[in-house]
Amino acid sequence: MFDIPAPLKYNGHSMPALNGIESAHQKLERLLASQRKIAENKSKPISFSQPIMWQKENPVFFPKTINVIQGKAGVHKSRLAETICASLLKKPDSNRDLLNFRAAPLKRYAICYVDTERNLSDQLPYSLQQIQIKAGYPIEEHPYGYDYISLLEFAREERFDMLNMYLEHIRTKFPMHVFIVLDVITDCVFNFNDTKDSMKLIDMMNQTINRHDVTFLCLIHENPGNTDKARGHLGTEILNKASTVIQIGFEKDAENHNTDLIKVAYLKCRSSKKHEPFYVQYSDTEKGLVLADPFSTQAALDKKNIKASLSETIDLLSQFLTEPKSRQELIEILTDQLDCSKRTVIIRLKQILDAQLPIVQNGVNYTFCTRTEGKELLYYLNETKSSFLD
Repeated sequence: MFDIPAPLKYNGHSMPALNGIESAHQKLERLLASQRKIAENKSKPISFSQPIMWQKENPVFFPKTINVIQGKAGVHKSRLAETICASLLKKPDSNRDLLNFRAAPLKRYAICYVDTERNLSDQLPYSLQQIQIKAGYPIEEHPYGYDYISLLEFAREERFDMLNMYLEHIRTKFPMHVFIVLDVITDCVFNFNDTKDSMKLIDMMNQTINRHDVTFLCLIHENPGNTDKARGHLGTEILNKASTVIQIGFEKDAENHNTDLIKVAYLKCRSSKKHEPFYVQYSDTEKGLVLADPFSTQAALDKKNIKASLSETIDLLSQFLTEPKSRQELIEILTDQLDCSKRTVIIRLKQILDAQLPIVQNGVNYTFCTRTEGKELLYYLNETKSSFLD
């Protein structure tokens, strides 16, 4: 039977820290205390935490986790974070749609926004106003559970300590689950390329989520250029530790120029299957992000795929896939018909498969599918229940 060590004592009492510094015995006691907690939890049925945030039917954020939004500069990372915060702060009587994000019901959340980039005169106050407006509050009100600070005026070498002090403060201020946004996380340390600085911040966050009712959402820039890598050693490590990683960025056209369509993709979902991406646009009317309508989305994607567009590929599948065909045979047919590379055809077929785009033959609606026979991958069309003639 597992023997759980009792707490260490000195003259019958738990040992206090001397001058605020833990002794070796005190560190051992802290280690054994966590061991006792693990043993207690291990000895009973495990009940996994329910999500605190959903997007449509997809669970997005779970309690006591570290999460990331990454993207290039200027792709509306902060506006996506605004929408998420507004969803958690949203008044019960508000019917405003917030990109289909919704908080778990019957629970209150405190939102604590930590900013490092925007000025204090108009940029940051305006963003905080937008969260409040989207959540259903007038700008004159100061909702309980809505907190914010800026680290902009502190030197970089001071920011970690100031952030740590603030987190200690809000944990006692709000007796509820605290959702902390770090915008941007690389500005919270002295050097985001330094292993020691990066791990110091990540270790602090890990300790916080294990000891307190806290969840982190960290915003981080991607490196300039075509890479999707988050900046610095901190970016590498935070993605390893994160439970959910969301990437936001503009869709490109055929000439690799930005369109006004913005793709929100899930790069990592540790607690669920990886969700399909969704598309948004910036709205001047809403002063924020709104869901892109399907027609605008399809039009933008077709512009991107000007050669071997999705619509052309779908038409050819309707024409040539009257019976199952091997992967090699179908790719050869489409490569010849579309006058494009094999790689382009493979990309188009994957897009049609992933999006389950409808294919019509003789007025009947079909879905593009695959199956394996022996060692051969076959493509075929599977009739769906509805048709465009219904």
